[in-house]
Amino acid sequence: MKVYKLDLLTLLIGLFSLGACNNPDQIGLDVDPNNGINTAIDDNTTVLALTVPEEKIFTNNLSKYPIGYFIDPDLGITQTAVGASLNLPSDSLKFGTNAVLDSAVLVLKYANEFYGDSLTSNYRFSVHQLSAKLNPLTSYFNDMPLAYANTEIGFKVMSKIKLKDSIAINQIRVGQPDTITKQAPQVRIPLSSSFINSEFINAAAANFFKPAAFLTHIKGLHIKVDPISGGKAGGIPFFDLNSGASKLELYYRNVNAKIDTNYISFSINNSMSTVVATFSHDYTGTEVATQLANPAVEYNKVFAQALGGLRTKVTFPNISQLKQLGAIYINKAELILSVEGGSDAPFAPAPRMILYQTDIASQRKLVPDLDPYDARFLSVGGFGGLYSSTSKTYTFNLTAYIQDLLIGKSKQYALYIAPTETDMSNLANVIKPSAGVASKVVLGSGKSSANFKMKLRVKYSLLNN
Repeated sequence: MKVYKLDLLTLLIGLFSLGACNNPDQIGLDVDPNNGINTAIDDNTTVLALTVPEEKIFTNNLSKYPIGYFIDPDLGITQTAVGASLNLPSDSLKFGTNAVLDSAVLVLKYANEFYGDSLTSNYRFSVHQLSAKLNPLTSYFNDMPLAYANTEIGFKVMSKIKLKDSIAINQIRVGQPDTITKQAPQVRIPLSSSFINSEFINAAAANFFKPAAFLTHIKGLHIKVDPISGGKAGGIPFFDLNSGASKLELYYRNVNAKIDTNYISFSINNSMSTVVATFSHDYTGTEVATQLANPAVEYNKVFAQALGGLRTKVTFPNISQLKQLGAIYINKAELILSVEGGSDAPFAPAPRMILYQTDIASQRKLVPDLDPYDARFLSVGGFGGLYSSTSKTYTFNLTAYIQDLLIGKSKQYALYIAPTETDMSNLANVIKPSAGVASKVVLGSGKSSANFKMKLRVKYSLLNN
């Protein structure tokens, strides 16, 4: 324990007296050193950190959807896919007389999130038809498989993932010359003309009479990325499937007195249809697999991973030893997490981590330092959790949490640490398992070497009696 002593009471009273008097020479104050307040810093509290599985994630109504395949050097393989139903644009939809298909494109608009290799990996997006329609009243979790037909109805090979580059699109305008427009970054997957002709253009009119009939006919689309080849890592891009910008576009002609190109779209939109995601992790051959098979063993490093992967469980087995010092007031308590050496390349650690506590029923709760209903709320910035690329650490302020443990206001169950989105405006949601990022981190545990050791640093005041 490192101890730094300072007669705070003497110093504070002296400063206030100086500010109130014109003649400092008139000040006289005798303080018994046995009644002073001393400050000390303790960084020897045992930190027990273990890698544990994350809980399942409810994937209906996500803010953005991951579709990808990623091979991580530390955590193995992550696969993500989406099942989406389409919206009927209008009741009693008709394609007109002698309709001839020009092209069909599935448009997937990028969201603002990607994790992996955006430059050297090739991504092959593959589309199939779902075998059963999605039920909006069913709770779909990330580990629930989605059955789909074997026949591929569309694919697109991408050499790069470009979330910020708009693309030029030849916009079809009925009765007018076509025009080139710039649109938001997106993936455009050509679909099979035989599938579109049989299931849309030449299908029975009854299938397009009402949304219920349409969803029975076109059960939905399954969209995934095929396994990455060539020894590349791949990655997980996220897509906006909520705004209506992602859709199936059909371009066709009616051969009558005149020939013109028609356009119609079937949107993917969570408010009107059902969109769900699946994501799975294969830790075969990794240290993660070893740790999960031995959950009670403490290792030198621990792991945390979004998308229902992993979280780090933290406890302080000997925190009560601080009580033995006597009457104690916590000035500041920080949990400092160090990224294991070499694990920050080639893929950067998660930009932000969240820390939360659990109760007697293992339910997630905000710690008091991050609870806006607690008078000691520090704000998101004051609480911490952002990655420092300079020190390669994360720091959490747990002053109120540690104080409550020491005075018996709360009981210690467990803290958990996991990646989360950088936007923490909704604190009730950030302690839930994150499906909005795909990042991970490798941390030194409480057993790690001095350079990467997980530490609880407590600065406290002790009143001598």
